[in-house]
Amino acid sequence: MTIKTKNLVKIFDKKLPIELKALNDVNVTINQGEFIAIIGQTGSGKTTFIQHMNALILPDEGEIEYFYRDKQEIITKKFSKLETNSSNSVQETAFVEQHIVVKKPSFFNRKIKKIKEVRRRIGVVFQFAEYQLFEQTIEKDIIFGALSMGIKKDEAIKKAKEMIKLVGLDESYLKRSPFDLSGGQKRRVAIAGILAMNPDIIFFDEPTAGLDPEGTVKMLEILDALHKQGKTIVLATHDLDNVLQWTKRSLFFKEGKVIYDGDTYEILSNNDFLLENKMLPTNLLSFVEKLKKIGYDVGKVKSLNELITKLNILLKENYAN
Repeated sequence: MTIKTKNLVKIFDKKLPIELKALNDVNVTINQGEFIAIIGQTGSGKTTFIQHMNALILPDEGEIEYFYRDKQEIITKKFSKLETNSSNSVQETAFVEQHIVVKKPSFFNRKIKKIKEVRRRIGVVFQFAEYQLFEQTIEKDIIFGALSMGIKKDEAIKKAKEMIKLVGLDESYLKRSPFDLSGGQKRRVAIAGILAMNPDIIFFDEPTAGLDPEGTVKMLEILDALHKQGKTIVLATHDLDNVLQWTKRSLFFKEGKVIYDGDTYEILSNNDFLLENKMLPTNLLSFVEKLKKIGYDVGKVKSLNELITKLNILLKENYAN
């Protein structure tokens, strides 16, 4: 699935003294299979943008387009050359291009077409997603969304078993109460519930907020595993070191506008840009810059493991000389 926003505008508290233009002429394309970061200060428009992506809120101006291929089974009849009255049914798979547009509903037409399809294909995991849990058992929580989207119960339960493993928990958890789990485990269960609906694109709003270092690593490994399965992952976060390590493309929001859309490393290695926009440089690249000043130029690195590997090579070369 591909999402395109055209001149997206969202205004809160219209015509009041506290009127706020939360999104201001946002034009973005999100392609299938990408791993994208959304960065920017608190109040820059990141969460408002995410809420538009599966039509939880609608724009005041502009529109959102969704392009996807729908697999359909087509049955055709083929007649025998020898016996004109006999025929065999042949089932073939075809892909049909689909297009959905979401924009502000008019006074006369308030219904958004195919809104359920949009919400099935686009999952949103909000900050502190564990607060979304409410059922008696983890299994019931995971299958709730899938059932509401029309997935049969047997299939939903099968999905629950698959997704609980994917988020790092075993099947025995399914019969437990979600309120017996740690905060990090609850968050993983909430993610499993989104995954059970089999979305094409998943937006994560600060998924590592409040987690300890171990929980943060596990969460990011889940996102990476989903991306490797072909899911489109969009990560909104303030942790620029994680953005540097895991994503290739970044959208930088400021006062409701996208002021940068491009390569993650390029923008995060531009300290002047970050400081000008009140964001602190990454710890990793700050340390790399200090190493360079004392004669250890490790080049381009995006993670601590890459830095250790390159630094070891440099130290061995220096020792050999």
